[in-house]
Amino acid sequence: MTILTEKDGFTYAMLDAKDGDDVVELIAQGFTDGSEPTALALGLGPEHLKQFAEALLPKFLRESLSIVARDAQTGEIVGAQLNDEVSMDLPIDPSQFEWAIPVLALAGDVYGRYFHGEPPKPKESFHIFIIGVSRSFRGKDIGQRLIDLSLDLARSRGYKKAVVEASGIISQHIFRKAGFTTRVEIPYSTFEHEGKRPFENTGVHPSMMLMDKGL
Repeated sequence: MTILTEKDGFTYAMLDAKDGDDVVELIAQGFTDGSEPTALALGLGPEHLKQFAEALLPKFLRESLSIVARDAQTGEIVGAQLNDEVSMDLPIDPSQFEWAIPVLALAGDVYGRYFHGEPPKPKESFHIFIIGVSRSFRGKDIGQRLIDLSLDLARSRGYKKAVVEASGIISQHIFRKAGFTTRVEIPYSTFEHEGKRPFENTGVHPSMMLMDKGL
């Protein structure tokens, strides 16, 4: 375990292979509790997100850009931020996750507009893919510290900017506070995929935003 820092009773370290099951479970539970608008609109449950996260985990481990937070006393993983390098090529077969196709289409639209249809340059864009904090540990600045440490890591690895697709009003507020600027915004109510509007029921969350910050 490569420890980055310890603060206020929490230890922050690089994601390790032995963390995989706990991180997958944390992400699966956190993104299907009603707070993630695309999951809410599609009616997704923990098992959907668990399978998807498991399929992507090898990429996060390989690129070694992700960070986890643990309770310093118990060792329990209470937060995770999964980061990678921006790429338009998915490391998985989308057909294995039919439910995810509208989400991937929306993300592809957002990034296509951001990069103006051009492929991203290698080692340029650091991608904040998912950030999750256990419900019982929210409100303790764990998410903010994960972001700050990830940005420090991105700078040390030579990335020029950090990008994130912020799907809900809470994450959008958090990233604005961290200095990110909105570059692309797509209202959920107007996004169409295969003649349908799959994200009309996103509650209080009006749009997907692509936000970035220079490093």
